[in-house]
Amino acid sequence: MSVLAITVAAPHPGKRALTESRARQLGGIYARHGASVKLAKVVAGPNAGSIALIRGYADFRSASKAFQAVGADPANTEFWREREANPSADIVVVRNLLRVVYGENKWSTYPVSLLRGYDLARDKVADAMAILAEVSKLAAQADVNVIGVMPVTGENLSSLTVSYQFKSPDHFGEALDTVGASEEFQALVAKAAAFGSLKSAFLMTPL
Repeated sequence: MSVLAITVAAPHPGKRALTESRARQLGGIYARHGASVKLAKVVAGPNAGSIALIRGYADFRSASKAFQAVGADPANTEFWREREANPSADIVVVRNLLRVVYGENKWSTYPVSLLRGYDLARDKVADAMAILAEVSKLAAQADVNVIGVMPVTGENLSSLTVSYQFKSPDHFGEALDTVGASEEFQALVAKAAAFGSLKSAFLMTPL
């Protein structure tokens, strides 16, 4: 089971370039301590215009060790000192932890993500995983990678986020026009409504 940590920042007017530069700087610090790092722009949905810094780890032990190493790194201390002296963004999601409960994350080859968030009671997780397996099989026809993640920290712990991962923005559009609009996919969406309610969706592209 892999682990993700995500931080989302909304740039102040006129400070997007500085915020992006800082995101890359902080991502480099995390990468030096073992994280797989993805930098993305939220282009549609909640927090559109924000920048996401996502870190991936093999397991919670690896994540915990990395957090401690980053915290002790002088470069990280200096980064936050400079950020506090001259803020360029508001942090809207603060290092939330998530566990991957379905599928395999493939950032390097599928860098565009459509994330759909569902309210889901914990006793319905097994039912949701069964439907997610059907969704993944159907999405594979359009070469779309599917993963499911659930929060470990954050505000809404009774939730499931399904991430549809695409090779490019064009691939995203093509897949939605074909598989996403198909009767088979819509039937699975309706089936999933028996276990959880769709609350939000947003689109991320590489930074």
